[in-house]
Amino acid sequence: MAVVLFETVIKNLALQVYPLTTQSNLEKYKSLLKQFPKNPMYNIELLLSSKNEHEELKYFVLMKNNTPVVLMPFWFRKVIFEGNETGYSDISSPYGYSGPLYADNIDSDIPSIFWQEVDIWYKENKVVSEFIRFNMQKNWIHYTGQIKPTLNNVRGKILPAEEQWNNFKPKVRNNYRKSVKSGLTSIIYHDNINAEVIEQFHDIYTRTMKRTKASSLYFYDLKYFKDLIFNNPSTCAIIIVYKDKTPISAELLLLSDTTINSFLGGTDDKYFDTRPNDFLKLEVLKWAREKGFTYYFLGGGRENNDSLYHYKKDFFPLDEDTIFYTGRKIIDKEGYNILVSNNPYCVGCTFGNYFPLYRCNQIC
Repeated sequence: MAVVLFETVIKNLALQVYPLTTQSNLEKYKSLLKQFPKNPMYNIELLLSSKNEHEELKYFVLMKNNTPVVLMPFWFRKVIFEGNETGYSDISSPYGYSGPLYADNIDSDIPSIFWQEVDIWYKENKVVSEFIRFNMQKNWIHYTGQIKPTLNNVRGKILPAEEQWNNFKPKVRNNYRKSVKSGLTSIIYHDNINAEVIEQFHDIYTRTMKRTKASSLYFYDLKYFKDLIFNNPSTCAIIIVYKDKTPISAELLLLSDTTINSFLGGTDDKYFDTRPNDFLKLEVLKWAREKGFTYYFLGGGRENNDSLYHYKKDFFPLDEDTIFYTGRKIIDKEGYNILVSNNPYCVGCTFGNYFPLYRCNQIC
C-alpha cells in the first residue's frame, strides 16, 4: 500500500498516512507505538474494537529525521445518505481518549506543524469535518479547530495509605468496612493473565451490560478481550473480587507508566449488599501504591454531575478534576452545508451540540 508523503517547510519533516488494513501495516504501527510514551489507549486492539464497512482505520505519523514525533490513529469515514455515497468523507478519532500522541522532548513547533499538514491532507482528500476525542495529556493544545470542554473526569493522586483513607468520603470508608466484614477478597492479575481469568471477567462484564440494558457499543466478545490482554500483557491488569471463592466483581485496568486507568467492569447484583465496588477500588489503590503508580484514573459520568460522577468523586473529593476535551473542525464549509441541507433530520434543527450535524439521525 502506497504511503502518502508531504514535505513541510521545515527540513527533514514529513507527514505520512497509512491504512491499518494489512498485517504488515498493523506491525508497523505497533513498532512505531513502542517509540512513544506508554499509553494503553493507543493499543491497536482497542482501536479495532468497532467499525463498519464505510469506515477505514488509518493513522498519521509525523517523522523528523526518520524518527516518529507524532502518531495519530483515526477513522476515515464515507458519508452515506440513504445507502448512497455522497463523495464526501469525514474523520473521527477512535472511541475513548485519543488524538495525537507526542514523543518526549519534541520541539515546541511540532504540534502546529502536524496540524497544518493534516489539514492539507484533509483538503486534498475531500474531508468535510473532523471530530476528535482528546487524551488526558493536553494534546488539544495547538489544535486548529474548535476545542470544547466536554466532561469532568475523576483522577486521584495515590497517597500514603492513612492519608488516602482520611481523604475518602465517609460513605466510602463505611462501605469498605462492610465489605471486609462480609469476607470479600481480591486478586489482581497482571502480565501472565490466563484464559480462565479473562473468561471470568468477561462473564461478569457481559451480565452487567445485559442487566443495565447497555448500548450494543459496550458489548464485546471474548476474543476481543483475549486479543487485547494477550497482546498487551504489560499494559493490562484484571482485578477480581471474590465472595467465598466465587467471582462477584471484576474490572479491566489499563496501565501507563504513571497511571492506572479504570476501563471496563461489572458486578453480580446478588452481592451488592457486600459493597464489592468500593472494595475493588480500594484494593486497586493498595496495589497501585505497592507498584509505584502516581494516579488512579476513574473517568467521568455519563454527563457532568450525575450520580456516576459523584460515586467516583467520593474516592477523590480533594483532587482537582481532569477535563476531557473534544475537538470539532469544519474543513469544507460548502460541502458541510450541502450535507446538512440533504439530511431531512437537520431541517429546522436547533440542536447545536451534535457534531457533525449532517450525521444526526433523529428529530431534534
